[in-house]
Amino acid sequence: MSPVTKKFLLLCVLAVLSVNNVLGKVHVKITNSLTNKLNLTIHCKSKDDDLGVHLLHPNESFSFQFKRKFFGGTLFYCSFQWNNELRWFDIYKQTRDVQGGDDFNWSIKESGPCVTIVYSTQPFCFPWNPKLLM
Repeated sequence: MSPVTKKFLLLCVLAVLSVNNVLGKVHVKITNSLTNKLNLTIHCKSKDDDLGVHLLHPNESFSFQFKRKFFGGTLFYCSFQWNNELRWFDIYKQTRDVQGGDDFNWSIKESGPCVTIVYSTQPFCFPWNPKLLM
């Protein structure tokens, strides 16, 4: 393979990685936006990482960052507990979020999590994941 062909292929690979935001770190911020000044306990995990349990007072935030998996499949999920409610949500799902950029600002509300991303001024709100049956 000629040196020119190698350089061209390298540029193609870098362009693909750049378009899919694979090289940069993802930043996730989760804010307690519950009404009535309720505290929120969160516990976030991935297949490889347990980020621990965190107590968020009203309007407090918890942030973390990570690198996406090269071939996809990065998933972080969190449980959210307040009063007698226990909910969970996939806070970062690469197949859903890869086109959303690198910064995800989540507001946790009783009705579900809402995210604001760099490409939009309006938040996108999601329903909670289904409750698990014990």
